[in-house]
Amino acid sequence: MSNSDAYYPPKPIIERKDPKRHVSITILSIIVFALTFSIIIDDYVLISMLVGVLFFHELGHFLVMKVFGYTNMSMLFIPFIGAMVSGRKKIYSQIESSLMIMAGPVPGIILGYFLMEYGITNEVNSVAQIGAILILLNVMNLIPLDPLDGGQLLRTLYFKRYEFIQFVFSIITSLGMIVLGVFLNSWFITAFGVLLGLRIKSRHKIYLIRNELRGEKLHYESNYEDLSDKTYKSLKNIVEHHTPMLAEIKENSDTDKYDQIVARQVDKVLYPPTLYDASIVYKTLMFLVWVGAITLAIYSFLNIDLNSLIHAFQGR
Repeated sequence: MSNSDAYYPPKPIIERKDPKRHVSITILSIIVFALTFSIIIDDYVLISMLVGVLFFHELGHFLVMKVFGYTNMSMLFIPFIGAMVSGRKKIYSQIESSLMIMAGPVPGIILGYFLMEYGITNEVNSVAQIGAILILLNVMNLIPLDPLDGGQLLRTLYFKRYEFIQFVFSIITSLGMIVLGVFLNSWFITAFGVLLGLRIKSRHKIYLIRNELRGEKLHYESNYEDLSDKTYKSLKNIVEHHTPMLAEIKENSDTDKYDQIVARQVDKVLYPPTLYDASIVYKTLMFLVWVGAITLAIYSFLNIDLNSLIHAFQGR
């Protein structure tokens, strides 16, 4: 600690979740996810398929994170949105992160292709359905929009300062999804577009905060635990300035609770320390994998009899 840090109060210690509770939380979130969908979809077999496909997708992320030594890992299902796996590392690697990201959608699309082909060819409707859901869910995840896998890949490998591009693309994608949903009379696509739109404000705030941090020459590529008390104080002031709601929370919360809320807000603004170890050749290869996975998904539906696929969903 430098002498200047002695003049600043120590930053709060963020209370991390107990890893032992992650399994029970995952199971509970799956139950809530399924029950929520059962309100609008009176088809428990289809809901089970959806849960299974999401679990397979997230399991790909989870296993690769485990191999690369991530800690504090958890899997969570979120009603009407999907599922996510989270974990932490002291220093992230571009190569490891990109492999972890693609371990979700790529195996799902490949497996979905073979299952859909087999199911339609042999008239096994349930297999064809699972294959189609695998392809659709995973190719949607390759859309280059954070927090989808495609957006995370774009941010991890190709853009260090991704906030403004993400903000603009979020607006375009959200409006596009809403218009497409209305055109196709699909509540699911419309709702997905609205949910993406809800993230626009938070994306804009992060862009403004990080832009100000750069202007102040404050180092925000750091783990929260490694922040000096002086830097934390500066980040806290900027975050409070851009989050007026915190003033109201401060008035109605005790000091410890408020400190935890602000500390988590500061933690979200930080850009994780990253080892930029991906070469041009590797980035090109991953781009080709991304394009190849999307191409396979499109080919899967162009290369089959769509009437047979529709029959597979209507024939149960």
